[in-house]
Amino acid sequence: MKRQTVVGKTMLAGKTACKVLYHKSSDMVEVEVGGTTLKFEADSFIVINEMLRKAAARIVMQTEIEMSI
Repeated sequence: MKRQTVVGKTMLAGKTACKVLYHKSSDMVEVEVGGTTLKFEADSFIVINEMLRKAAARIVMQTEIEMSI
C-alpha cells in the first residue's frame, strides 16, 4: 500500500468533502472532491494551483466591480 499524507482538507457547500493528498514515493498529488479524484504529478499540481489562484483573484475583482455598480 502506498503511503500518502493529507496536506489539505475542507468541507464544501452541501457537505462535500474536499482533500489534497501527497504521495511522496511517487511525487504525485491527488485532489478528491466528493467521489471524484484528480491525480497530478507534483510539479503540474503547482502550475495548476497558480492558475487557480490567479483565476480566483480575477473572480474576486469581478465580483467587487459588480457590487459597486
